[in-house]
Amino acid sequence: MFPIISHRPASVLCAVVVFLASAGLAGCNGGDSGNASQPATTATTPSPATYAVGGTANGLTGTGLVLQNNGGDDIAVAANGAFAFATPVASGAAYAVTVKTQPSAPPQTCTVNNGSATMGSAAVSSVTVLCSISSYPVGATVKGLDLNGLSGSGLVLQNNGADDMPVAADGTFNFKTPVASGANYAVTVKAQPHWNSCSVDNGGGTVTTSTVTASVLCLEGWTFAGSTAGGAAAAFFHPIDVAVDGTGNVYVADYGNHRIRKISPYGAVTTLAGSGVAGSTDGTGTAASFNLPSGVSVDGAGNVYVADTYNHLIRKITSAGVVSTLAGSGSSGSADGTGSAASFYYPSDIVVDLAGNVFVADTYNHLVRMVTPTGVVTTLAGTGTAGFADGPAQAAAFNRPAGIAVDAAGNIYVSDLGNARIRKISPANVVTTLAGSTTRGSADGTGAAASFTSLLRIATDAAGNVYAVDAGSNAVRKVTPAGVVTTLVQPSFYDWAYKVPALLAQPFGVAVDARGNIFVADTNNALIRMFTVPAP
Repeated sequence: MFPIISHRPASVLCAVVVFLASAGLAGCNGGDSGNASQPATTATTPSPATYAVGGTANGLTGTGLVLQNNGGDDIAVAANGAFAFATPVASGAAYAVTVKTQPSAPPQTCTVNNGSATMGSAAVSSVTVLCSISSYPVGATVKGLDLNGLSGSGLVLQNNGADDMPVAADGTFNFKTPVASGANYAVTVKAQPHWNSCSVDNGGGTVTTSTVTASVLCLEGWTFAGSTAGGAAAAFFHPIDVAVDGTGNVYVADYGNHRIRKISPYGAVTTLAGSGVAGSTDGTGTAASFNLPSGVSVDGAGNVYVADTYNHLIRKITSAGVVSTLAGSGSSGSADGTGSAASFYYPSDIVVDLAGNVFVADTYNHLVRMVTPTGVVTTLAGTGTAGFADGPAQAAAFNRPAGIAVDAAGNIYVSDLGNARIRKISPANVVTTLAGSTTRGSADGTGAAASFTSLLRIATDAAGNVYAVDAGSNAVRKVTPAGVVTTLVQPSFYDWAYKVPALLAQPFGVAVDARGNIFVADTNNALIRMFTVPAP
């Protein structure tokens, strides 16, 4: 009996072994036929599925919006609605949608919501892009509150009639609510600090693509309007010029009252000289008379000099109120000479230097005259004919010089009314033009780039700056020694003496004291104003 032996093909046995041991057997050959071998088998991992990333844009009105996915896949979005990136993202990979370029025209700010996550097993369409008009801060730079310890005194600024901003000190501040690009802003003073007048420059306009900052200048100011008792009970009639002495007394050419008035540092107003009736009498106090006096100046000893315009005289008042005639015949003319041998033609303004020499804006003679302390009159500059020419003083020409001032270095400044310029006469008697041009206006600038409308009285400070009343603009202008013109006292301000908004009404006169306080004869308002200007 033979044993039963089961025969299996070698290939089948090899397959079983491969399945069990995951390895090939070198000795496994096909059947009994020889040495042919089977090819090796390689395992393949299937690629993951990919899905689109997209969403919707809302609020888009500008142009140029570009979105980006994962730092490289860009898409330009031109309108509201659905969008999808060109490159799909594999399941399990991250996606991150950002704004690459914000829209413009109009400028907008777009933000992305639901913009980043891990891709699942379906397309993403939940990314939301919200666009809104860009908004920018509106603020103000404030100067003047810290002067004389006035910080924290109650200034409140307002934007667009609703957004209030209390300001306690100098500095730059922003309102709480930004303003959209293309919208208007209007910065105003809602509440004034006590004893201050604050004005706004660059306060209104349209917001574009950057922060807007207005300028607010606060001037410390008082108003004197008074009778012989002083204070707000007093009354002036066309006060036309002012001067201030070293102790703070202010002298007023009270033109319409034919008087010279005095205001003490405490606001008491008295009459220094003049009867109140037009005349030319010398004497003491109210026994003397003037005829529409237009200019005043005071020396270090307290003597007051007066351009007695309609009498064609130069008068002197001692600190005791004694009035005498320094020079002039009482009739119009242009003669040089001593005392009454000299003549003037409606002299408008006057200034005295440290040596006691008096300089006169001899308006209708178109001349600048000098009077020594002993009354000797000479012509300093001008030809006597209206015109415009710089050069040596005797060859220079003026056209109705209306104001005159002198600095510590001996330079003389003239407001040349007819030529709308500030002129300068050096100690060497050479005339130049400091600022202004033939074009009348109110432009700030340097030299001929600046313009004036109607220049009247002028004054200087210790640093050599010139302050000019520009009556046609109802403003006070400042001119540096380099000829840089800026507008200091704006036409409108808040009058704390009367608690009402106010306007300068054809101011004429100006004076500056040792502290830099500016006094203005606000002629048509019949008031004397005082302002303090902060340092730049």
